[in-house]
Amino acid sequence: MSQAFGVPAFPVDTHIHRLMYRWGLSSGKNVTQTEKDAKKLFPEKNWNKLHLQLIWYGRQFSPARGWNIDKDIITKTVGRKTILKQFEK
Repeated sequence: MSQAFGVPAFPVDTHIHRLMYRWGLSSGKNVTQTEKDAKKLFPEKNWNKLHLQLIWYGRQFSPARGWNIDKDIITKTVGRKTILKQFEK
């Protein structure tokens, strides 16, 4: 609905939920909390566009399977410490 009618919304799918957790922007407990956190962080005027940008970024650089932190520059730079510890050498 937000994309078709331009109504501001920030629906959280699996990609956004994963990114918000990996980046330390949400606790990652559930999508409802992640949506609330996202709406607090980002200006409403950016929700529709940012929603799609996060999905595309997640699909391209931060997938659940076959994830390579070297290709995911945002997580590598600002990621949650527990995520980054897995990749310390």
